This record gives sequence, structure tokens and C-alpha cells, in this order.
Amino acid sequence: MKMQTTSILGVRVARMDARQVLDWIRMMVGEKTPRQIVTANAEIIYKAYREEEFDRLLKTADLVTADGSGVLWASRFIGKPLPERVAGIDLVQQLFALAEQEGWSLYFLGAQQEVVEKAVLNVLSNHNRLRIVGYHHGYFSQEETGRVAANICKVKPDILLVAMGVPRQEQFIRQYKKEMQVPVSIGVGGSFDVLAGVARRAPHWMQKSGLEWLYRLIKEPWRYKRALQLPKFVAAVFQNRRKDKLGSN
Repeated sequence: MKMQTTSILGVRVARMDARQVLDWIRMMVGEKTPRQIVTANAEIIYKAYREEEFDRLLKTADLVTADGSGVLWASRFIGKPLPERVAGIDLVQQLFALAEQEGWSLYFLGAQQEVVEKAVLNVLSNHNRLRIVGYHHGYFSQEETGRVAANICKVKPDILLVAMGVPRQEQFIRQYKKEMQVPVSIGVGGSFDVLAGVARRAPHWMQKSGLEWLYRLIKEPWRYKRALQLPKFVAAVFQNRRKDKLGSN
């Protein structure tokens, strides 16, 4: 599958809708070669813009999706619009139905022990034919990391969901991708909290209006430092667009 991308602050985001992403995953599971998906919001892209090491990490990812209204806005602003938002939580929920249909196996890694357990139970209650071959909390030490990766390799999941926050989840997948030999590994941020019912998503109208970030900020005011990255991202996009225009004259 030839992948078209839009470069936003140097990060190449796939011009794919959710259905196309799921088709890509189907192909990668069939190929059995380890692949990494990054669901990138504005905060992640701005982090890559500011930090060379993280930028290099994103450039090694096999697929970067547009997770966030800020990313969609930026793509429209630079004249290369992305088709739709492909958020981590939406992607995994669609993926459960597809995995159940295809007979794929999954492994859950991340969050606190009680959260990941509840997430697994809730998912299985809605998808009773889904094969979840293991799960592990995300609060393990650096010394334990190799053992965690080895245990994932032993149970041979088709898909690995990693919910350990940015950049730790991306770093873990990148470092152990070849060792684990999982066809598709996805960093899914706080998705396990939503699946477990300990966090709620914004109302649908706020999701559609691109205001989910505001809902999270109201519910979790301690996130304000992260929210401050959004105007910085917007400013960087404006600045880069201006440089591109000046360079073309």
C-alpha cells in the first residue's frame, strides 16, 4: 500500500482515514514483520519539533496517524488536508471488532495494575470472542523492561497496545520491536483509563468540534502545562508556513 503523507513541522502524518489504517494493520499482521504506529496529536508533533532525539524516533515509526484536531487544523492551514482524525482510543475500539473477526490476539501493556485488569475485563465483556493473550501494568523498572519484552515475545500477540504515556511508550516499542516480534505495536496513551471506566471522554459534540482538549483540561486542571503546548504548536506552524512562503518567492 503506497502511503501518502502530510509533513507537519517535519513529522510525516499519514493521509489515511480510520478504515485505511485498519486495512494497513490487516496487511501488516499478515506480513508478520514488526511495525510501529504512533498516534500523534499536536503535543507529540511539537515535542518532535523541539527535541531532535524524539524527532528521530518518530521518523523510524512505520505509521503516524492524526490524533487531534490541532493536527487536522495544521494540515488544512498548510494546504495539505488530512482526511480525518484517527485517535488512539477510537482506533483501538474499532480494532477490537476487527481482531475478533480476524482471530487476532492482543496484549495490553500499561497503566496501573487495577486499571489494565479492568480495561481487559470491560473489553472482553463487549467482545467475548476476542483473544487477549496477556497484560501487564506499566509501572515496571528499567531493570525489568527486558523481561517484560521477553514475556510479550513468548505469548506471540498479533497486536500490542502500549499505554505508558509519551515518550515512554514510543521508546519502549522502538527499543524492543525486533525482540518482541509483534506485527503491530501501537502507543495508545490514556486509552486504558477510558476502557477501564476511570476516565470519561468528552461529549460527542465536543469531540466533533475539536474541543476534547478543553474537556480534559476542565476535568484534569493539572494538565494545564500540557495544554500550553497547543498555542506553541500553532505558532510554530504559522512560523514555518511563513518561512515556506518566503522561500518560494
